[in-house]
Amino acid sequence: MMNESTAVDMPESSSVSKGKAPLIAASMNEKGGYKKGVAIFDFILRLAAIVTALAAAASMGTSDETLPFFTQFFQFFVIAMAIVAGYLVLSLPFSIVAIVRPHAAGPRLLLLILDTVALTLNTAAGAAAAAIVYLAHNGNASANWLAICQQFGDFCQKVSGSVVASFITVVILVFLVVLVEIPADTNAAAKGTAPLIAVSGHGKGGYKRGLAIFDVVLRLGAVAATLAAAAIMGTSDQTLPFFTQFFQFQASYDDLPTFQFFVIAMAIVSGYLVLSLPFSIVAIIRPRATAPRLLLIILDTVALTLNMAAAGAATAIVYLAHNGNSGANWLAICNQFGDFCQKSSGAVVASFIAAVVLLVLIVISALALRKH
Repeated sequence: MMNESTAVDMPESSSVSKGKAPLIAASMNEKGGYKKGVAIFDFILRLAAIVTALAAAASMGTSDETLPFFTQFFQFFVIAMAIVAGYLVLSLPFSIVAIVRPHAAGPRLLLLILDTVALTLNTAAGAAAAAIVYLAHNGNASANWLAICQQFGDFCQKVSGSVVASFITVVILVFLVVLVEIPADTNAAAKGTAPLIAVSGHGKGGYKRGLAIFDVVLRLGAVAATLAAAAIMGTSDQTLPFFTQFFQFQASYDDLPTFQFFVIAMAIVSGYLVLSLPFSIVAIIRPRATAPRLLLIILDTVALTLNMAAAGAATAIVYLAHNGNSGANWLAICNQFGDFCQKSSGAVVASFIAAVVLLVLIVISALALRKH
């Protein structure tokens, strides 16, 4: 009798240890139901994001008072939002697969990577358009850029609504990235605490430890890039060698609110990256631990969003400073302040490098959270 009992118990424990049971049997229990609920919520959020992205693109592209001189600024916005909406439509089948098979890891990993890329594109487009809309509403006396919304109020109101819709899409995409990773963490937790301690010295632990070390190295690189961006922009100023009796011609980053926001945002991202290093080190010591990874992936997503908002907005102003806009009577100030524009352009490039590193960090955390 005891031998028969042993024969029955051994295959069951082997199946669990090999990870086969959660794919089939566990899909109907409490954890499977929870994961399915998260997947359904994911699907609903994607439908909402499609609506807001399409609304943003359509509202901007069909403005009643179409101003030809704004085409160069808002064309990218319309194209980017259309791409994001198209991607979200194509992602729906993968979201449905996650509902049918709530424990499937492949579709969720693919969705996380593509959702993060869509978030980056959406944020950059929305921030760039927001910077121009703000300038159109308020102007800038230092650069002699006039506020044109006093003459084109309806147009400015409509494009402002488009920008708001794009940022609603950004918020939804942030939630989608986080939702994709919640099931991965709970799946590990459902198996007990053994993976947090055991197996860390075997192949799986070594692979995860390698990812954690690479994570620390990338964070140090991102700290350098964000600090460089903030420092270069914060020290960018130029005084022309000639002046009048009443005026001295000078350009500084604090003459432009968008550049002020850029410096503050990059300083915040840099500070966060420094504070995140201890959690990344914990992931090296305990490569199977899931809590630090889940926290990092959430905060990294927020940092990436803030980074791209600052970079996108600053890019729009740098482009305007280099090229001007004759239709809006906005002059290209880089013809006179070349050194200032060169430094601010370098700061923007550094911010985009930091954004790429943050994107890779999110993918690394997602890979480390996977059990297999």
